[in-house]
Amino acid sequence: MKKTWISIVAFMLLVCLLPALLLTVGASLPSLYGKSYYAELAPLTERLDRVQGKKLVLIGGSNIAFGVDVDLLEQLLAEKGYSYTVCPYGLYAAVGCSAMLSLSENALKEGDLVVLAVEPTDETMSTYFGASVFLKCAEDAPWLLARLNAEQRSAALGNYVSYLQERLSILRSGQLPEAEGVYSRASFGDNGNLDYPREGNIMALGFDTAEPVDLKNVRIEDAFAEQVRDYCRAAERKGAQVWLSFSPVNRSALADESEDAMLSFFTHCLESFSCPVISDPRRYVLDSAWFYDSNFHLNSAGAQVRTVLLAEDILAQLGCCEAVDYPLPNVTASAYQVAETAGDAANFVLEPFAAGAGWQVTGLRAEAKEKSVLALPASCEGKPVVGFTAGAFAGADQLEELCLPGSIETIPDNAFSGCPSLRRLVLLHENAPCGVSEHSLDGAEALRVYVPAATYPMYRDGFGCEANPWIVFLDRVFPY
Repeated sequence: MKKTWISIVAFMLLVCLLPALLLTVGASLPSLYGKSYYAELAPLTERLDRVQGKKLVLIGGSNIAFGVDVDLLEQLLAEKGYSYTVCPYGLYAAVGCSAMLSLSENALKEGDLVVLAVEPTDETMSTYFGASVFLKCAEDAPWLLARLNAEQRSAALGNYVSYLQERLSILRSGQLPEAEGVYSRASFGDNGNLDYPREGNIMALGFDTAEPVDLKNVRIEDAFAEQVRDYCRAAERKGAQVWLSFSPVNRSALADESEDAMLSFFTHCLESFSCPVISDPRRYVLDSAWFYDSNFHLNSAGAQVRTVLLAEDILAQLGCCEAVDYPLPNVTASAYQVAETAGDAANFVLEPFAAGAGWQVTGLRAEAKEKSVLALPASCEGKPVVGFTAGAFAGADQLEELCLPGSIETIPDNAFSGCPSLRRLVLLHENAPCGVSEHSLDGAEALRVYVPAATYPMYRDGFGCEANPWIVFLDRVFPY
C-alpha cells in the first residue's frame, strides 16, 4: 500500500511539473521566430497592459494589422476632442480571433473602447484556436499562456511536445524561418502600426481567386457568439464598452454582392452579438485597388481609406456626427507584374478567367498528352495564367514532371488524379506559397513537390497570419 501511495504521489508531481519542464526545454532552444510576424503578439499585449489613460482596442484578424493606420486614427479622433491611445490587436487568423478576446480581456479598464472587426469567414467567426501557431507566437513570451482561457491553454500545452519536435527538426535542417518584408517583426512600429510600405495590389487579378467571400452563407458559431457576449459583459463590469464594426472585403472576391447578401450577413451579426453595431458592412466592401495580398489585407493607401471610415463610425457612436475632413489618397496602380512566358502556351487549352482579366488552363492539346515534361506559361497575350481546372491534365498518362509558374494562385482539389505517372511538381513561386487544400494532391500519392529554397520556410511555417494549408503535405515538400 505504501508503494502504491508513493507511486501516486510521484505521478502527481510529474503531472504538475511536466509543463514547467517542457517550457524549460523550450526556453533552452535557440529562438526561431523572434524576428518573424509571430513575435509581434507579445509586444502588442504588453502595450495593452501599460497604456495609461483611455485606449481604443481594435480586435480581429490580420485585417486589423493591414487595414488600420494607428497614427491617423488617433489624429482624427483627437481633432474632434476625443483622446484615445489606439491599440491594434489583430494579427492572426491562424491563431483565431477567439484567442485575441481571451488575451485582451484582463487589460480592459474604465473608459476603454473595444471595436471588434472580424473577417467574415467561418473560421474567424468561431472559437477556433490554432495551438501550434500560438506556441510560435509565445516562443519568447511563455507568459502569454496564462492569459488564454482554460480550454485554449490545455490545447496549447497538449501541442507543446510536437511543437518542440518541430523546432528541433527545423534547427537540424538549417532551413530557418524567413523574417523579411511585411511578414517580419521589424515591419511593425512601437505603437503596433504596420509601417511596411505596401504599394498597390500585388495579386495577379487583384483578388485571391482561391478564397471567395460568401457573405450570405457566413456561419457565426454559437460558442463564439457566446464568448463575445461574455467578453462584452466583462468589459461592462470594468466600465469599458464593446462595439462591432466590419473587416474590409475585396469587392472582386464577393460570391454575391447583392443587397440580399449584405442584409443577410448584417442580420446574422445583429442576431448573434449583443454589442452595438456601429458600421454598415456595405461601406467596407472596397474596390480591389485598395487591397494588397489577400481579400482582407489593405495596401498603405487602402489602410487610410478604411481608417477614415472607421473614425467616422466611432465618432458617430460617440455623438459627433460632423464629417471627417481628411483628403483620401489616390488609387494606386496594380503592383503585379505580368511575368515573361516560361512555358509553351501551345500545349494547353486556355480559357478567359475573371471577365477576361487572366487565363485558366482547362485541358491539354492532343500532342501534349504524350509528353513527359510540361511547363505552364506564366502569361499569354500579356495576361497572367492564374489557375487550372481539376480535370485540366486528364489523359496525361506519360506526364512525369509538371512546372507551375508563380502566377498560379492555387492547386484545385484532385488536380492530378488523371496523371498516373506524375512524380515531380516544380513550383516557381518565389514570393509566397502556392495555394493548396487538403485534397489538392489526392490521386497522386507518389508526387513530390519541389519549391525554391528561399520560399521553403514559408511552406513549412506559413505566413504567420493565415493558417498554413501545406502542413498536411510537408513530408512531400523539398527545397531546390
